[in-house]
Amino acid sequence: MDGLVVLRRVGNAETLTVPLVEPRLVVEVDVDAARDSVGRWRHAARWHRARPDLSPAEVFPFGG
Repeated sequence: MDGLVVLRRVGNAETLTVPLVEPRLVVEVDVDAARDSVGRWRHAARWHRARPDLSPAEVFPFGG
């Protein structure tokens, strides 16, 4: 797979092509589990800190 196609929901019907990359850095983010009535996240994730003590192979994939 070369990339991921994302359909924007806010304001227009523009399609974005997002290239996939190999992870090289582990970071912590703060997230809020709140979702709206159709299941979309209500708040954006926020950067917390880099974790140079971890490699991407040591972290479970999102949803894993």
